[in-house]
Amino acid sequence: FGRNKGMLGFLGGALFCLPFNYRVLSIAALPTTTTRTTIATVSALLGLAGALADLAVPTPALTVPKSIGNMKVPSWVPPFHVDDNLVVPIFSSFACTKIFQAFGFSQELELARCIIF
Repeated sequence: FGRNKGMLGFLGGALFCLPFNYRVLSIAALPTTTTRTTIATVSALLGLAGALADLAVPTPALTVPKSIGNMKVPSWVPPFHVDDNLVVPIFSSFACTKIFQAFGFSQELELARCIIF
């Protein structure tokens, strides 16, 4: 996947997200039939999705080249970087919607207004 990425960081990111996701989902307005095992499974999958997205992003970030072939890129082209700030939220939110659909969560799922641990 990405350059200079390690499995330790991938697993650390996934494991770090597990308790936070579990807490957020356990206080959300889920259907009454949702079990703790389902919440833990969804929490783990959400953590893995975010960690996988971060693992896929190369380090250092991809940037617009100064020239393409023999043509120079004009100076008015903004510097565009493909880094984790762009990829992780997009990939993670897409994965989140698919995971929620797979487990039958409503699209109107309401999280708590204030998260107090």
